[in-house]
Amino acid sequence: MSYARGYVAELQHTLVDLPVELLDQVISLLHQARLERRLIFIMGNGGSASTASHFAADLSKNTRRAGWPDFRVIGLADNMALLSAYANDEGYENAFVQQLASFVQPGDVVIAISASGNSPNVLRAVDLANQVGAVTIGFTGFSGGQLGALVDYHLNVPSNVIEQVEDIHLMFEHIIVRALREHAAELPSPAVTGNLITQGGEMSVVSLSERPNFEAVYSAVKELDGNLTTTDLLFRALELSLKNIGGESGSIVWLNEQGEVVNAALAYGGKLESLNSRQLSDIIKYGLAGWVIENRQAALVANTRKDPRWLPRTWEKANGVTRSAVSTPLLERDRVTGVLTLVQPQAGKFNQDHLVLLAAIAISVSLKVEKVSVEEFVERRY
Repeated sequence: MSYARGYVAELQHTLVDLPVELLDQVISLLHQARLERRLIFIMGNGGSASTASHFAADLSKNTRRAGWPDFRVIGLADNMALLSAYANDEGYENAFVQQLASFVQPGDVVIAISASGNSPNVLRAVDLANQVGAVTIGFTGFSGGQLGALVDYHLNVPSNVIEQVEDIHLMFEHIIVRALREHAAELPSPAVTGNLITQGGEMSVVSLSERPNFEAVYSAVKELDGNLTTTDLLFRALELSLKNIGGESGSIVWLNEQGEVVNAALAYGGKLESLNSRQLSDIIKYGLAGWVIENRQAALVANTRKDPRWLPRTWEKANGVTRSAVSTPLLERDRVTGVLTLVQPQAGKFNQDHLVLLAAIAISVSLKVEKVSVEEFVERRY
């Protein structure tokens, strides 16, 4: 067998075992980051620095489309003057972390490329990103090294051949960029309607026509018709949200004019039940629902372990549990009348489409409780 044919055969063998499902999750995560105007940082050394620069260029330029927000990308290996200044003055192990410290915020995305997974400057930067609450992605080879255990999304190439690891890392970035470009081509422009959904102080533009399944929304809303009591309506809305959007658990609360909970429901383990007074107090005073009420904003939490809006239970802290959540307020005129929240048992399971769908159900609940027509609701809001 020729050397070239042998190399290709080895590469083909490695391709069979790539983490393609995780790669799809990373694509969804980056699509979400685009809509939320998050910063994306990419870094690597040597050949991985070239891949990082290539990735930054492709993500910045080759995904651009009229009506869509551009990706906001910073290549940490691209500013040679700054990189060498930090390396010379503070040590090469700090060349990335010092750059990252100037910009990174909770919810930003940090992509680290290291074939060995053991580059000290990469590890220090990822450690800072984790402390801040950024979402971290690692491209590695071999056994993944220390980086594999540090990141939220570990894209490992199961090969001990450095050249092939780097080949496939470049393939990863091309798959990601092409998928993101095609998402923008296939989906309606989010700037069409100018509707805004905010999260964590950032603002995303989302089109009503971008909802993932309009038929599901319509069906769910229609099922809320009828002479239901407020309690029955809340239970039904929560049940329909879980059915049409997905989630391991969820909750819905209804507030009076003083901001006190007067009705609530919890879904967990396939059962619906009312909440006790302690649970009600925790939901409103702390955690995600309380944040939604206070800020009058919908919230999308990709990783509960890293988002300060999430109130972790003792068992979550003890076991290092990571989940994802989506939550939206129920509104009456200028007052928050309730909160609808869904939770998934893994990180990165919800995206902006789910948030839009949940908001549609929340609006329907508000209209039913208030007995307000859609036309009157639109007049109030706009």
